[in-house]
Amino acid sequence: MIKNNSGWKTAGAVLLGVSLVASACSSGGSPGGKEGDSKGADTAPAKADVTEITMNTLSYATEFPDDNNAIVKEFEKRTNTKLKIDWVPTTTAEDKFNVLYASGNLPDLTFVEDLGNQQIRNLIKQGVFWDLTPFIKDYKHLSNPALKEMWETSKLQGKNYSVPRFYPSHGGGVFPMLRKDWLDKLGLKVPETMDQLFDVLKAFKERDPDGNGKADTIPYSASAAYMGFVYNVYNDTQGAWKLRDGKLVPIITEDASREALLWLKKAYDAGLFPPDFAIMKFSQINDTLQGGKAGGAGYAMNNALTRTVEIRKIDPNADLIPLTALAGPQGNKFVPSGAPFYGHFLIPKKVPEAKVKKLLAFLDYGYSPEGNELANYGVKGVHFKEENGLKVPTEQFKTDKVEAGFQYIFLKLSDEQVLGDPSTTSKEIYSRNQNILNERKKIVVPNPSFGLISEANTKLMPDIKQKVDDMRVKVILGQEKIEAYDAFIAKLKEDANLQKIVKEMNDAYAEKAAGK
Repeated sequence: MIKNNSGWKTAGAVLLGVSLVASACSSGGSPGGKEGDSKGADTAPAKADVTEITMNTLSYATEFPDDNNAIVKEFEKRTNTKLKIDWVPTTTAEDKFNVLYASGNLPDLTFVEDLGNQQIRNLIKQGVFWDLTPFIKDYKHLSNPALKEMWETSKLQGKNYSVPRFYPSHGGGVFPMLRKDWLDKLGLKVPETMDQLFDVLKAFKERDPDGNGKADTIPYSASAAYMGFVYNVYNDTQGAWKLRDGKLVPIITEDASREALLWLKKAYDAGLFPPDFAIMKFSQINDTLQGGKAGGAGYAMNNALTRTVEIRKIDPNADLIPLTALAGPQGNKFVPSGAPFYGHFLIPKKVPEAKVKKLLAFLDYGYSPEGNELANYGVKGVHFKEENGLKVPTEQFKTDKVEAGFQYIFLKLSDEQVLGDPSTTSKEIYSRNQNILNERKKIVVPNPSFGLISEANTKLMPDIKQKVDDMRVKVILGQEKIEAYDAFIAKLKEDANLQKIVKEMNDAYAEKAAGK
């Protein structure tokens, strides 16, 4: 998901913190990003007709804003629109799209999570959605140079068929964070390698970091399903594939994955994970950490603040620190990273071109400093107030469900999206986490399979992966010997289904490299 262009990425990170949040103020954030006319008040033009917009978007909220919500109304007022928004729960997103498409009722702005979905790609090839490439340059905020990587990596066959939802490429992904207060108490440094991580977790188990005099500490709250980063560290790649001699190979069959498996078994045998490591649910991982019983867990970076808030209800001195990176035996640093977007808005071809431009003007406003502030914080003086340079939410913020609405349409155009709310911690800790994020941005580990489509991979890999996961768990728990794993992988390499997947993925990689 990450490009090799580390020079641009670092510069882009700065731009995203400055250009997207602070630029274009001279335009007043007007829809479409056009400069205002300087005519006198006595020649004011007639008000344009209101644009009716239907749209759907993914939402993680449990309660959704209605049509009369204060933020919805404010967006309508500022953009001269009438909005009809369908907030779609994450569990029904794909089914919702299928129903809308089958009925011929795709909304003006149709949200999809992944353009890699084969059905979506087929519809794009069939001309169901607009090619937006010719239009983007006309919108000041959408065409901000800081979004260059977002537009480049979301292209299909060299064209932009969607307006992606910007999301920082670094800071997400499951990666360890540890109790910094425990590290300090035991005189330990933040680990930088897998061996150091093992030693730190072993110290958490043996040296009573919570000081209760009991040998009850769980060094790392996790289940097998949330330890995928270990395999990526050892293979020095993002995702499920790596490049070797110009060819894609699945990391499940790599020797480096065997080494990663042995690290996990060693850690489990040493008691560094919960006893029910094989079946532990995400909610149980959270409860163990937030209950002050564990020395760490794996999360995206913004959890460092939210989880610390919960732990401090039990231990006021608690402090979770995200690890900057981890190196495997080869010494290469790894951090999780992804595409600089999450989700896409598509415009069906049935929408007239004149309206396409108005829809893009609406989205352009959401990418302006003013519009993005409204989406994520609400109205200044009503939903938030500024204290010491921070936006502090008021009670009206909760009343008007600001956190459950437009922030799922226009994600924050700053590092705060992945760092979390600075008002929940001290300036020192927030600055420390910002520095960690800045260091992560310098470490570029590519995902060579990003954007590649293989029907065989889509249909056949889930079953193969499940069998591999089951075998790995058996080895970790001691139910199978590593020799049984070796025999399993040797047989898997000869599996016709896996070979078909590998061929299709490499064909797709070659086509992408050729610009097809």
